Amino acid sequence: MALCACLLTLPQVVAHAAPPIPLEQFAAGPEMMAPSLSPDGSQFSYLTTVRGERYLAIRALQQGAQPRPVMHATAGSYEAVFCKFKTNTRLLCGFRGIEHEYGLPYPASRLVVLNSDGSHMRVLFQSQAWSNSTIQNVQSQDEILHWLPDDPEHVLMQMADADSIFPNVYTLNVDSGTLRTVVGKHDPVLDWLADRDGVVRFGYGFRHEEALYLGRNSAKDQWRTLEKFKRFEGARFAPLAFGPLPNQLLVLAPQQKRQAVWQMDLNENSDYQLIFSRPDVDVDTIVTAPNDLHVVGFLYNDDKPHIEFIDPEAAAIDRAMDKAVPGTFHEVVDASRDGRVLLIHSSSDVEPGVYHALDLSKHELTLIGRENSALSQASLAPMKPVVVPGPGGISIHGYLTLPPGAIPGKPGPAVVYPHGGPYARDEWGYDDMVQVMASRGYTVLQLNFRGSTGYGSEWRKAGHQAWGTIMHDDITAGAHWLVSQGIADPQRMCIVGWSYGGYAALIAAVKEPQLYRCAVSIAGVSDMSQLARDEDEFYGGREAARDSTGNDKAQLAAQSPVLHADQIKIPILLVHGDDDSTVRLSQSEAMAKALKQHGVPNELVVIKDGEHSLLRPQMRLTLYRKLEAFLAANLGAP
Repeated sequence: MALCACLLTLPQVVAHAAPPIPLEQFAAGPEMMAPSLSPDGSQFSYLTTVRGERYLAIRALQQGAQPRPVMHATAGSYEAVFCKFKTNTRLLCGFRGIEHEYGLPYPASRLVVLNSDGSHMRVLFQSQAWSNSTIQNVQSQDEILHWLPDDPEHVLMQMADADSIFPNVYTLNVDSGTLRTVVGKHDPVLDWLADRDGVVRFGYGFRHEEALYLGRNSAKDQWRTLEKFKRFEGARFAPLAFGPLPNQLLVLAPQQKRQAVWQMDLNENSDYQLIFSRPDVDVDTIVTAPNDLHVVGFLYNDDKPHIEFIDPEAAAIDRAMDKAVPGTFHEVVDASRDGRVLLIHSSSDVEPGVYHALDLSKHELTLIGRENSALSQASLAPMKPVVVPGPGGISIHGYLTLPPGAIPGKPGPAVVYPHGGPYARDEWGYDDMVQVMASRGYTVLQLNFRGSTGYGSEWRKAGHQAWGTIMHDDITAGAHWLVSQGIADPQRMCIVGWSYGGYAALIAAVKEPQLYRCAVSIAGVSDMSQLARDEDEFYGGREAARDSTGNDKAQLAAQSPVLHADQIKIPILLVHGDDDSTVRLSQSEAMAKALKQHGVPNELVVIKDGEHSLLRPQMRLTLYRKLEAFLAANLGAP
């Protein structure tokens, strides 16, 4: 990767009159994302999008201050995803992009260091002065384990050698780029965890289906095996972070079949104390203060996200934000070193995101930016939690988004929109795909079908290896519910999905020939057997794919839409990026070929340089335009 080490000027944007909520506005990149405070709290950096290109800007927190363009943060396939102050004048930026080997794409990352005025910028690990020249070929180069805030010159990071998948842990000098090994690679450890003082104390890894945890009491002690377990059967716990005491480890582990937060003594490896649990849903994680990482609360999602606070000051700040920005969920995303200046992100189903700076010493709350100013002022469609009856009397939680102006009791066109993952549950909040469809007059239903995370181990296991059976049955129940409730016109319903959701759309077109009028698969799987072969190039990928789909050849064939294209009777839209390393473009190409052979109306839209999420504005705009035209052609005007 070659990044231009030069100071650039942001282009001037000329405002033009535009129709309400144009697709271009939905597709626009964020006006502000990943803000970072300087340690002294006097200024902040953020990433912004101008005419489809990403830039780094810095602005003082004082009233009336103007942003300063610092760096063009798009370079080839790479874009900055974070830029964080290390000192008041020095930043580290992580860039993510796509590289190719033997013609196949794979994700990669690079680390860039620069001064806050844009000077002395360099891409680390590409200098000929670096003694180990193979380091420049390493796939992942931005995994920072600890920012070492009391050390102005170094951060702690993990990075593998070019000839190994197993990472070493280094201290990185952010001025010179010099690396010093503090923990050597330890087959099969893939991820390391440092305590609050920056001492690496825990490791996790696997080889094939065998996994293990390593731990140690201090930097001087030997590593010891804490636990060996089957990779896909799961360990007794999942590490979160070290607590304030030397051997205190906070972990996720089951409590009455729901994930809960426990405190574990690393030395004893058996002394568990329950810290926080919920009877209805899993606890997602702990919430920590950005400046010193002490635990302030616990995050969980039922119908909406919530934080159970244990820190009185953090709870008071959250209550104040509720009054200032009502109806939104708040997250403290960064803080000054002394914790007296905070950056807070607030968002909701109808608010993409708004950022405030809170000065606790001055008791001042200042609006500093929005993710999308135009959408923040638009009439977006609220996302309503619903419970849908499913097969065998089960209850399926999900979300219903009615288009603006929908008339109660009058059935209209609708879209069933299953999530990807295949297990990553949908959550309440702003979703640009949902809002695009709702803004065009379509009701949207999202269901957390069996197999989705967040609802306990039994719900998650019920959908295991059930891509085209149990999961499909729950999604289908949601479509029938839309009709039975008088929400959806049974003659005007489509299924749209991304990744696993794209697969779900295709298998629904096979199995439910009378239910939907059309189907859209974005980066979707069509051949389940091919998925494991595609994943084989990634370490542990084949085993992970097989654990997700199963390995019964007859079942895989029965549930692969590409082998049953003759049963599809409705138009199909396929959209795929040609640099997708998660689901290969060949999956959609094979589906398009099979549909054509059987005379099924279809269109394959290949997005040049597109990765799995099609993140860049022009890619999103292409997707939204194709989706809008396809739904209108098959479902008619709302």
